[in-house]
Amino acid sequence: MYNIGIVQASEQGDDAYMNQLTQPTYHMHHLTREEVLNTADEMDALIIEESSILGLKHTCELILELRRNCKALIWVVSKNQTKTNKLVYLQLGADGVLDEEKEQEVSLLQFTNLLKRIKGEKPSSSDGNTLEPIKNAKVPIQLIATNLSVILKGKVEVALTKLEFEIISYLAEHSGKAITYEEIYENIWNEEFGDTELGNKQYRVSNLIFHLRKKLEVNSAKPEYIKTVRSKGYMLVL
Repeated sequence: MYNIGIVQASEQGDDAYMNQLTQPTYHMHHLTREEVLNTADEMDALIIEESSILGLKHTCELILELRRNCKALIWVVSKNQTKTNKLVYLQLGADGVLDEEKEQEVSLLQFTNLLKRIKGEKPSSSDGNTLEPIKNAKVPIQLIATNLSVILKGKVEVALTKLEFEIISYLAEHSGKAITYEEIYENIWNEEFGDTELGNKQYRVSNLIFHLRKKLEVNSAKPEYIKTVRSKGYMLVL
């Protein structure tokens, strides 16, 4: 399932293009500017509706802010698209621009194909639920990359966000080993940990682990799988 964040130009926006995005694999989240900045890391893709009221500057500022802080696919929906606007959006880091007045079907197909390619999806098996064990079929947690989910003890399937799946996959690759906040941040967000905004970066890691534990652990206060290594980071125990 894909988590799609949508920043609408108004509460009564034209949802014509959204009708084509209504399918089981898409989970749509309608977000304000403030909400999208806080939840962008949890989205697989972000759709920004160009605002005729606030103009080009508002859309450009939002693209820049999002591109600095997240890896999600960014698509702009424009009702009165001009060549200049399209070039500016793409130069600032948008992955595509959808003209709401024409070629919606083509643009949305490009959007879907790019989203699948970015997530590295492989052709599914005949049953569509190929399990990818962390080590072997007997381990307590199994990863299902095509669904962004995990199977707990061979019984319960738990859906995860993109970042949650990425972090459990990374910890799984190093199960039994303490992984530092720095290592997690640099590998999941693809940025250097550095000394700037150190507390904020460590919080992003710990906050993601907090939400992941709530989904995987029977008692998140006494985790069975994701252990805290004091003053260092986390370790996955299987």
